[in-house]
Amino acid sequence: MRVAQSSFPDELGRTVNELTVRQARLQTQASTGQRIRNAEDDPSAFLNVLQLQGDFQKLGQYSDNVSKLQTRSQAIYSATSQLKKMTDRASELATMANSIRTADDYAAYSSEVDQLLENSIALANSKHDSESLFGGTSGVDVAFEAVRDADGKITSVAYKGNSKVRQMDIASGVSFSIDVPGANESSSGPRGLLKDERAGIDVFGHLIALRDSLKKGDKTAIPDISASLVKDESGYIESFAALGAAQARLEAVAKQNSSESISVNQLISQESDADLAQTLVELNQLQAAYSAALQSAGKILRISLLDYI
Repeated sequence: MRVAQSSFPDELGRTVNELTVRQARLQTQASTGQRIRNAEDDPSAFLNVLQLQGDFQKLGQYSDNVSKLQTRSQAIYSATSQLKKMTDRASELATMANSIRTADDYAAYSSEVDQLLENSIALANSKHDSESLFGGTSGVDVAFEAVRDADGKITSVAYKGNSKVRQMDIASGVSFSIDVPGANESSSGPRGLLKDERAGIDVFGHLIALRDSLKKGDKTAIPDISASLVKDESGYIESFAALGAAQARLEAVAKQNSSESISVNQLISQESDADLAQTLVELNQLQAAYSAALQSAGKILRISLLDYI
């Protein structure tokens, strides 16, 4: 009685299928250079790669945030520089007022201060990336709103923003802000750039007072206004110092994030990249085994009807 051979084709089929799958996997590794494409390729390494890729994406987001903050800080610096020029010129006019002799001179100086006031309002309402630059986190379209008389002259300026500043993540567990609110009318929080009673800062109020005093020809109030304008200028200088320190820190963080990104990317490569030389050796060995299996199967399965008689 002959032994049944029905089990041999099944076993052979499983062997050939396994060799085919392994061969296809090695061919993919050789062509893509990637050792891991699916979890079953190497479960432990696959999980490590997923975690490392998550870290790499976070570092990329931190780098984007740093870049946005650097761009915004440049916009703040530019607007603040222009605002300081307005106040500097107003201080010059206040000093020059001591030598004024005629009503026409007073009128000319008053008119120039009025233009400085208008320019300052426009600068204070500067935007960056479609957002008010000095409106805090309020999201208002216009940070400062001018109140005008019947002749269109500015009589007061109202702040529509808030004294909060937007924070952005620049590294793991590190939030940072370079914003400065346009005004802070409370007794706590960040210093207001254009109005802050704690520091005696009121840029628009002082410009209005200087304009009106010049218009009236009243020299007696100008010395006090000049002293107030000096406080406004000190506020700008303090802002410049803070911006400089912030930019230096952002540059340092940007370099650190870049270095960490390179390191994480190298770790991902170490885990997921295939050793091409080793892969080709294994592929050649597997292809030889595959061919041998097929040849052996062909010989063994050459069975004629006479074998069953």
